[in-house]
Amino acid sequence: MVWIRSRILLGLALGVFLLGCDKTTPHLEKSYGDTLAIVTYHAPTGINPLTSVSGISSLLTEVLFDGLVRIDEKLEARPSLASSWQTSDDGLKWTFYLRRGVKFHDGVEFTAEDVQFTLEEIITLSKPLSLTLSSLTDLINSIQIKDKYTIEIFLNRPSMSFIYSMGAGILPAHLLKGKVSQEAFGSQPVGTGPFMFSQWKESEIVFEANKDYFQGRPHLDRVLVKIYPNQKLAWAKLMRGEGDLFYPIEPAVYDFLKQVSSLQLYKVHDIYYSMIVLNNNSELFHDRRVRVALNYAIDKEYIIQDELKGKGSVAASPLWRGSWAYNPSVKPYPYDPQKALSLLKEAGWRDTDGDHLLEKDGGKFTFTLFINEGDETKRHAAMYIQQQLWELGILMDIRTFSTESMEFLFQGRFDAIFLEIDSHIYPDFSYNIWHSSQIHKGLNVGRYRSDIIDELLEKGRLSGEADSARPIYFRFQEEIHDNPPGIFLYWADNFMGVHRRFRGLRIPPLTLMGFINEWYVPEEEQKYKR
Repeated sequence: MVWIRSRILLGLALGVFLLGCDKTTPHLEKSYGDTLAIVTYHAPTGINPLTSVSGISSLLTEVLFDGLVRIDEKLEARPSLASSWQTSDDGLKWTFYLRRGVKFHDGVEFTAEDVQFTLEEIITLSKPLSLTLSSLTDLINSIQIKDKYTIEIFLNRPSMSFIYSMGAGILPAHLLKGKVSQEAFGSQPVGTGPFMFSQWKESEIVFEANKDYFQGRPHLDRVLVKIYPNQKLAWAKLMRGEGDLFYPIEPAVYDFLKQVSSLQLYKVHDIYYSMIVLNNNSELFHDRRVRVALNYAIDKEYIIQDELKGKGSVAASPLWRGSWAYNPSVKPYPYDPQKALSLLKEAGWRDTDGDHLLEKDGGKFTFTLFINEGDETKRHAAMYIQQQLWELGILMDIRTFSTESMEFLFQGRFDAIFLEIDSHIYPDFSYNIWHSSQIHKGLNVGRYRSDIIDELLEKGRLSGEADSARPIYFRFQEEIHDNPPGIFLYWADNFMGVHRRFRGLRIPPLTLMGFINEWYVPEEEQKYKR
């Protein structure tokens, strides 16, 4: 990670591990040719680095777009569209020196105007962004173009994580400036990346190699996306050798896809933790003792073994385990239903009429948990949680929602929701989720409030060095564990499957396909000939 004068913060863990080895060998020449066929059953709705923040759409932005920097597998910022950068002594001014002669896929030269346009779009965009980008909204104070190839970015406060946001794909100002909507652009995207958009059919998207790519022509000729109507058909095609890449491979289907002998499975260090976020505005969950009781009430190890097939670990706090700020002394809540029931009784919940349901002030302890439709792992886990809560006298209903209609979440119209939350690799991103100021304008959808947490997150953001920030974030994890906003569940292992003929793979945790220009297939193993 780069900070003042490009100094690298030590202690960040490597975020990708291989199951088996990359088959790169010294005697193989990096040949040109062949096609990477990506298999998916989630059709992309558009390809735009500002609005495509998850799933296959997000993956494809890395194929078409470049940022000012690229974050490598060691979590260090490397030059990309910016050849170099520097910061002021106070950390408030960042100057980026841009590469000259870089062109967008339509032949127009990339300049500082494109950087300014993209950052201003991020700051003003009303549609929800990724956690990495949303943090820029109140971080950037102003942007000034010094000349065609030099741009200055002034911050409201020093930020050790700012450089990670500079990996966001840069948009072409000449195509989008003055446009009300970017939706049409998402269906015919134009970037500076190693591959260029070619055509989009109902069940297939084609990208051709950018032969004028500023980092050198990519070794592969083409990237092809094959879209199938459902998961089972996608898997069947993959097993028959009609696809080369599948992501994400969830733990529940790992053993199934491991049978595909042509696939090399790569374990990617996921930076998402799963939890049940409780609506802290609900009278059911106001009392801290109730939220703690629910953490004791769930056997998370069973969920990991049964639903994740042992490929995961119990969550204890919101910070990524590979972070230098991770506090190993914060342990997960053990499964202890008697402790849970005791805390619920302390909070006034008792079964007074013998119907098995807990009651308080005349009201029954019943609530609804929302899970996103089509996620079988979450559905099975939710059904198990439902059973365990019922044993304590709590009735939990389960309802599904579409990820395309999530207004109810940001408006607080829910009791509880099963979410995967971005921990990111730098701890100050927790501000966007758990600080009370983010209840309406940020991602604090659980309406969580804690003066202590607010103070710690504010101090953590202002700490310019890891040594001074570490004890602050250690205490943050202790406090949010003791006063939980919901039920911390697990960190799930995730995997990417890639055909064994592909070599030269580098799969960083933040940009899984950020180095696709280096992937290649030895000529004697190439499947698709031109």
